[in-house]
Amino acid sequence: MSNAKIVCTLGPASASHERIRALADAGMTVARVNSSHGTREERRDLLERIREVDRESAAPLASMVDLQGPEIRTAPVEEPVDLVEGSEVRFVEGDDASASEVGLSISIAGASPGDRVLVDDGRIEATVERVDGDAVVARVESGGELGARKGVNVPGLALDLDVVTEDDREDLELAVEQEADFVAASFVRTAEDVLAVAGVIEDLGGDVPVVAKLERSGAIDHLEDIVEAAYGVMVARGDLGVEYPLQEVPLIQKRVVRRCRETGTPVIIATEMLDSMVHARRPTRAEASDVANAVLDGTDAVMLSAETAIGDDPVRVVETMDTIVSEVEASEEYADLREQRVPGPGTASADSLARAARYLSRDVGASAVVAASESGYTALKTAKYRPEAPIVAATPDEGVRRRLALSWGIRPVHVDYVADAEDVIRGAVDAVLDVGAAESGDTVVVLSGMMTGVEGTDTTNMLKVHVAAETLATGQGTVPGRVVGPLAYAGDGLENAPEGAILAVPGSFEGPFDGDLSRIGGIVAARRGMTGYAAIVARELGVPMVSGASLAPADVAPGTTVTVDAERGIVYEGDVLARERAAGAEITADRRP
Repeated sequence: MSNAKIVCTLGPASASHERIRALADAGMTVARVNSSHGTREERRDLLERIREVDRESAAPLASMVDLQGPEIRTAPVEEPVDLVEGSEVRFVEGDDASASEVGLSISIAGASPGDRVLVDDGRIEATVERVDGDAVVARVESGGELGARKGVNVPGLALDLDVVTEDDREDLELAVEQEADFVAASFVRTAEDVLAVAGVIEDLGGDVPVVAKLERSGAIDHLEDIVEAAYGVMVARGDLGVEYPLQEVPLIQKRVVRRCRETGTPVIIATEMLDSMVHARRPTRAEASDVANAVLDGTDAVMLSAETAIGDDPVRVVETMDTIVSEVEASEEYADLREQRVPGPGTASADSLARAARYLSRDVGASAVVAASESGYTALKTAKYRPEAPIVAATPDEGVRRRLALSWGIRPVHVDYVADAEDVIRGAVDAVLDVGAAESGDTVVVLSGMMTGVEGTDTTNMLKVHVAAETLATGQGTVPGRVVGPLAYAGDGLENAPEGAILAVPGSFEGPFDGDLSRIGGIVAARRGMTGYAAIVARELGVPMVSGASLAPADVAPGTTVTVDAERGIVYEGDVLARERAAGAEITADRRP
């Protein structure tokens, strides 16, 4: 899985269950449902299909309901209308459109002569000549075919509109009813707009995170407050490119991503990333560079719109996007930039631990960083510092598992809820092994935030280096050292024990050991302490020993290879030191003349 995630807009070309599944298999982790198109019943069916695919798939698939917001749109015409350059057109509030009069969802009668009217991301441009009552009369400067429900911008025109329209409220009801994973709030201008959307969700009894879409110039002016108020942000470059001069949009994108990286806020780069692939089989070089630069900037996700909603081959588009992302993330340039842009430590202890985990995982050669988290807080903090090792987020909450599918580098997995600290770690590490992020014997770094039961607060309270292997028993390290060998039981005698045997001693055993003591490579004793017979023998022989750890033939058969780690007081199944020996052999070979 790539670190940067892929968000796909679903539409007529990708609405079937089979196509959604194919997109997920190709690399989609978040499915966007655009409320500006289709009926509410169609959107309900789409959300249900997304959830069905999520249940079928090993990797999570999240859903995002993108609200229409207080947007001016053209009339829902059945056939495109041709607006001819140099012609005069009237913009009025209404549901019809022709070459001479275009109906809008919201009146723009507040415009003034000289204002620009930009339609369909600026593809069609007109200049206001006069205002005639409720109609705005303009001259078409740049014409073209006008389709149904295209966005309209009048830069500089302030519309006193509620951020949550009546249509939005109904779509929020649908999002809460269907337990959508995200709601994207359109045309927010301030943090108060984000909170207004969140307030409606709360009033509806829902708990759906809000992603703020940055589309208006006012939003960039209030960037820091919006980032603080929202769960995540989306850089909607289509409308930004209308609100701002085109040359400023790339710099705004970089500024937003930098701010989100500093705060650990998920950020999505959207609009026209592979737009030519709506019909073409390959993207342009410029589009490939656009995607690559977003990844190099450090975005959490890149988004596809028309490419997957109405494109000729949505699955091919996602595969192409995934290829570009993977290639960039494998480059030295990407590694260098990630190393240079590590945020400074935050004020919360979770920040300090997550930042420490980044460097600790690098220094110990960890195969993965494991974040055990109920609310997702610990996992998000871990992603903020962009460790080299993959992040595996183990959570008992299915909603959290899906939401983390949006965030950089996180592989979310479900684990059962447990209250005991050791069980938390054991369950999280088992999840790492299950998803193939580490193999038995690998070292992993574990961050845990699952022990206070207080979600969404600074609950990250443990950082630990751990060996990813099946733990057979835990106890007290009595004689230091680590050793691997076949398991033998003290009651069976030593005459048939293999060389280097790990001798398991039951609590009832008083001694002495019968046979050749030189065959003993390590001891695991059920009786805890430093003064028993087994402990005395272990010290005399100088072999590692763990006391207070019980093994039984019914659970672990004689001859099973086990590892005794008397430094940690743990007995593992299998040889967990093999990788260390191999690494040591490689170093020795490198040093030979």
